[in-house]
Order: sequence, then C-alpha cells, then structure tokens
Amino acid sequence: MKRKLSHCAALVFAAGSLPLAGWSQPAAEEARHWLERMIQATQTLNYEGTFIYVQGPHVEAMRVIHGGGPKGERQRLFSLNGPLREILVTDNSVTCLLPKQHATFGGDGYGGSRFPLSVPRELGRLEGHYEFETLGKDRIAGLETQVIAIKPRDAWRFGYRLWLDRHNGMLLRSILLDGQGFPVEQIMFTDFQIKPRIDDEAFKSPSLSSEDASPPEADRNSSDGQPPSTVEPVTRSAWRVSQLPDGFVKVLHNRFIKDPSRHVTEHMVFADGLATISVFLERLDGAPALLQGGSQLGSMNAFGKLLDGHQILVVGEVPAETVQRIAAAIQYIPEAVKP
Repeated sequence: MKRKLSHCAALVFAAGSLPLAGWSQPAAEEARHWLERMIQATQTLNYEGTFIYVQGPHVEAMRVIHGGGPKGERQRLFSLNGPLREILVTDNSVTCLLPKQHATFGGDGYGGSRFPLSVPRELGRLEGHYEFETLGKDRIAGLETQVIAIKPRDAWRFGYRLWLDRHNGMLLRSILLDGQGFPVEQIMFTDFQIKPRIDDEAFKSPSLSSEDASPPEADRNSSDGQPPSTVEPVTRSAWRVSQLPDGFVKVLHNRFIKDPSRHVTEHMVFADGLATISVFLERLDGAPALLQGGSQLGSMNAFGKLLDGHQILVVGEVPAETVQRIAAAIQYIPEAVKP
C-alpha cells in the first residue's frame, strides 16, 4: 500500500549557550516583557535577513523576507544551498515549493506566531510548565541582544535560549535544548535589516514563473499523480489518548481520506502553547509498518507501534519519553463510532 503524508516542516531555531558565569539571577518579569516584545516584533516588522540553520550534521543557509502590519502577515523563506526549497506564508495558508512539487495547506487551526518561534500571545499559558529568565547581553549579526531562557519545569518538554535585538525585540539567534542542556537545533542570523516597507514583488517566487505558474494536474494533486486526499474535521473517532503529559491539550483533529474503503488517516495535534506533537493513525491493510519503536532526527523524536492493524506514529519536538508516553496511552475503541 502506498502511503504518503504531506508534511511542511516548520523551521525551529537554536544556537550555542552562554557560559554559566555570565548568567544573571532569575528575572521572570523582565524576561516576560522581552518575550512580549519578541511576539510583537515577529508579527509586525518588515524585515529581510539571512540565517544559518543547524540540525545535527545538517547545515542550511536560508533567506527570509517578512511583511507585517494592519493588512496581515506575509512571509517568504527560501534555501540558499542545495536544491531550491521555498515556503510562502500568508495569514490563511502555507505553500511549500519543492522540486517538481507544490503543496498548499490551510490555517494551522491554533494560535501562535509562525516565525521564528511559535509563542502564544497569552504568555500565561506557558508559565505553569515553563519559567522565564534573563541571562545577560550578547551581540549577534552586529546588533546588541538580550538573552532570554525559557526553561521547562518538568522532563516532558525541551527548553529554549533566545537572543533578542535590544532595539526592537526581534529574535536573532536561538537554541533548542534537550534535558541535559545540549543544543539539538540551532539558528543564527548573519545579517538582518528592518525595512520601512517591502514591495509585493519580493513575495513572488521565481520558482513559479509565468510558464510554470500552473503545474501539471498530477503535480497539483500529488507527486504520484493520484487524486488528492479529502480533509475533514473529526467529530467522532474510535481513537482516544487516555492520558497526556501535563499541559498538553488537543488543538486539532482531522481525517485524510484518499479512498474511503482503504486509505483513511487520522491526524491529531497536541500542544502546550510552545511544543507541539502530531499523532498519525492509519490502517495498514496488510502493508508493512512504517515505524516500530523510537527514531530521532535533530529535535524531532518519533515513536511508532502497531495496534489492531493500524500504524500509530507520534512525532514532535519533545523528548523521546514524551512521544513514547503518548503512544502508550492511545486506545482504539471501534464501538465509539457505532450508531
């Protein structure tokens, strides 16, 4: 059985840590103020910049163009090395442009700024499970920065260290830290410029030239030429998660249908306001399992298992123990959807 789950990976950032001797005493209120400035800056500023993204052995240079303001946000991200890859973001959709593939997704269904870090406007949602600290000053891309820590209060989530422009609060460098304090993903801007305005042409991708603006029917549908899946919100499901780690709640539950008699996949998203976890549930119909046991790529941990002929796959930027715990708590109750 062919199974393909379209996935448009969000960019997450990280970078090296400061020496312990340079840390200041905890200052939660000041740190909260800086985070509020960061949220405002990432959504409203017009800016362009180049950053380096590091995930394990993978290193990539990216360019970002962002427009904010009363008319909403627009954003274009594109790679500067390797095959050309782009992400175009508006208030209502995300379009991924890959070689010979174009995919567009609707809104994510829950709040939070998209770039460079998804932090809810209501920081109180985080304070039960994270604590904020100011850690001193530094200099990034020639600009003075304030360093902020977001530290988890338990072992179910990762922590962050953020370098914010002292002039406007924009995130210029970030690190995602595992439970031992080691970086698992990193980002750092090498140049960054605030613009009074950004022309509309800057958000148009050369990958979609006039002669290629309408990709072939097979490309618009899927990479293998098959009809696209139908996506519908789930109101009744045979799947349950009996117990979630503290702070995580379900924010999305959709069903993808390619052939109602065979290819049905359910997708749940759980979030604590900062970390997100996806759960994919798919009937195998005799096909081999995609994953059994744990797997890791950079900050992404995954855990797969089989249950009643279904593949269960849990993926998230959280510790391995978190995805394994959620996988163990998943129950299949067919009677729940019977009339």
